[in-house]
Amino acid sequence: MNLIKYFLLQLMLCSVIFLTGVYLDSYISKPFTIIDLIAIIIGVAIIYIVLTLYNKAKKGLKPVRYEILFTVLAILIAAIIIGILTGEVKF
Repeated sequence: MNLIKYFLLQLMLCSVIFLTGVYLDSYISKPFTIIDLIAIIIGVAIIYIVLTLYNKAKKGLKPVRYEILFTVLAILIAAIIIGILTGEVKF
């Protein structure tokens, strides 16, 4: 059960980071303006909040043996899911 919780936590973390990057990418462009600065501040705030919540949730879990394997698997699955949801990946 601990492995499933760890995997789902990693999957949610990666998904939020990917979604933040995908949606803020359209606001950050070549001529740097105030809109770009606001988008960067919002992105940093979202990632800070998510990482803070991630650290609190991870403290409640027991140590996991194959952390890297679960993290890589979560990154791949999150990238595929986000790609399908945003229309970037088509089969």
